[in-house]
Amino acid sequence: MPDKDESGQTEGSELVNLSQLAEALGVTRQWLHTLRTKDPEFPPARRKPGSTRDVWDLAEARAYYKARELQPGARTDLRPKE
Repeated sequence: MPDKDESGQTEGSELVNLSQLAEALGVTRQWLHTLRTKDPEFPPARRKPGSTRDVWDLAEARAYYKARELQPGARTDLRPKE
């Protein structure tokens, strides 16, 4: 099992802020913020020692985002005209 340092980071993992995470996943910061606040399965934020900024493990966040259940909205263009 990989060793973790005092920030909880696994050796060899990359920590990124919310903007960098959004860019890596191809989504907006606002969407990630919504997921972060509404989905308890969203990976927990970490902080580098001596910092006040939240960061996330990129590999962990990618695994979460790839595995999450998609809930697309209903297509209104397919409904019969009234």
